[in-house]
Amino acid sequence: MKRLLVLLCLVGGLELQAQTIVQEIFNIGGASHVSDMDVPKPTSPGSTLIAMPGPMSVGVKVMSITDNAPAGSNLYKQVPGAASSCGKEALDIWYCEKCNPGVTELKYHFSGHVMSVNTFLEVADLALSSPVDGSGANVTDGTGSGDGVEAGPTIKTTATDFIVARYFSGAPPTAVTPAPWALKTTYVYATNAPAGTHQPTLTGGGAASSFCMSVAAFKTAASGGAAQGGSSAKHSPAGSALFSDNETPKF
Repeated sequence: MKRLLVLLCLVGGLELQAQTIVQEIFNIGGASHVSDMDVPKPTSPGSTLIAMPGPMSVGVKVMSITDNAPAGSNLYKQVPGAASSCGKEALDIWYCEKCNPGVTELKYHFSGHVMSVNTFLEVADLALSSPVDGSGANVTDGTGSGDGVEAGPTIKTTATDFIVARYFSGAPPTAVTPAPWALKTTYVYATNAPAGTHQPTLTGGGAASSFCMSVAAFKTAASGGAAQGGSSAKHSPAGSALFSDNETPKF
């Protein structure tokens, strides 16, 4: 009986958590070497922070991403294999692990003077250490079909993951397939996606439109508490505009 109880405790301890997007925002930064992004609500302990820069020039590189966490800036790493580009747009996915909480501002540092569209996610219940599952995937200089279908890259996962795909399209899509992918203004995502092969496909855009997409998968935490909460009032530094990723900007 004792052996059975120990086994049940071990199985219970490996139960995966439900992934939660705590905050999701993007900003349009004015031409600068550094684009500031204000985070509406201080980030919580245990959250994974995912930053997806988008300099509007393929010749400009993302040098680093920093933040103002009270314990010191988090170290943001680039997901290997995720970078993509199309036309004048360049996309990428960065993240921190064991992230210091309390972040209310990020800075995207570029190699040149450039406008940018940058996206930020705070996600709860992801693995704190080595959260990226394998390598990223990308589509560079993609072209949609005649009926407005834009097939993203295929990514292979080994665990129950949170998968995010940052995209740019010359003709903004109206939907994403298959389920359970969900569409946002600058990215699509899937929560608790089982191990296997995944491919987001954008639909509803213009015929033969130019697009690019960067994809990364993050492993779910095996146990532990979650960051909770949602967005508060949004604000933005001079020279940029800040949006919830449920909003559509007017360029």
